Amino acid sequence: MSNALTAVNADLIGTADARRELVTPALLIDEDALNANLSRMQALCRQAGIALRPHAKAHKCPEIARRQLAAGAVGICVATLGEAECFASAGIDDILCTSTFATEGAFRRAVRLKAQGVKLACVVDHPAVASRLGALAQASQVTLDVLIDVDMGRHRAGVASPRQAAALTTTIEATPGLRLAGLQGYAGHLSHCWEARERQRQAALAAATLGAVKRAVEQASGQAIEWVTGGSTGALLQEIDGPYTELQCGSYALMDTEYDAVDPDGTGTPLFVPSLFMATAVISANHAGSVTTDGGDKRLASKYAMAPRIVRGAPAGSEYRATSDEHGQITLATGQTLALGSLVEVQVPHCDPTINLYDQLHVVKGETLTAIWPIQARGR
Repeated sequence: MSNALTAVNADLIGTADARRELVTPALLIDEDALNANLSRMQALCRQAGIALRPHAKAHKCPEIARRQLAAGAVGICVATLGEAECFASAGIDDILCTSTFATEGAFRRAVRLKAQGVKLACVVDHPAVASRLGALAQASQVTLDVLIDVDMGRHRAGVASPRQAAALTTTIEATPGLRLAGLQGYAGHLSHCWEARERQRQAALAAATLGAVKRAVEQASGQAIEWVTGGSTGALLQEIDGPYTELQCGSYALMDTEYDAVDPDGTGTPLFVPSLFMATAVISANHAGSVTTDGGDKRLASKYAMAPRIVRGAPAGSEYRATSDEHGQITLATGQTLALGSLVEVQVPHCDPTINLYDQLHVVKGETLTAIWPIQARGR
């Protein structure tokens, strides 16, 4: 099955006009835009004296992770142990798993990865998790780096107070098989806080929360905490000068209409350019004012109900929306038409879950298809 999937559009690699000939729906990466985004983010972090550990859940693609590392990233983040296993098998072995876990199977997977020589770090937010994870690590004769996860206001996961953080610190310090490596404070509510001034206000509150926990952990452990990780693409400018020693931004590589709507600095201009698009074909055109495409809800994902944005192939002023599982609709202005078989490209609403709907990325440079990259961590 994987060979058959890879074969779709593979015959077009190297063809100068392949971008107009693709079998659709197809997910595209504009190589020049991707490289520009990677370079700009790395430059911003370098200028600020902060490390970058991009979140690979955004792209789920080892080839993009390799490019991020080549640009200067210190490692990658993943959301799940399945993603960690996938990227490790692709030779990427400096990995932080940013989501808490609490099942026996997950504990075993984490310890197994560490025992295989992967430079893996995990986050914990409860003494019971720390104790069991440490026991399994000790039994496997490995020491696992753990970071204390801090609730930054979303009440999703993380210690809820400096006091809880201090208690967890004591447990970790007393548990063979674990090493207290640092803190994670991901203020996810800032990533799509649309207005720059309000985001700055909330970022200051988040920094204060993280600072209080850091002081409590340092007092309980008797050591300085030198690894503080978090941050997002949407709040980059508010967080890059904050309490972090490294940033976990991920969507900057791809961008989407939802991130384009976030005003980064009060100018209304995004910091990064779109590199991720869906190509879709017109498959029916029997009604004046609209046509139907083959890119529906099963090919696009959104978080804030924003629509895809047409970027190529349709008359100016056209609008796109998914109308069913398999179909999209392009609404045309009066008098406009779009021929059957026309290929149209849209910027997707939300990159992470949209990526997860596809098996491969079609890499384009101008009109040429240069490569097809597998999305190997899909569904993990």
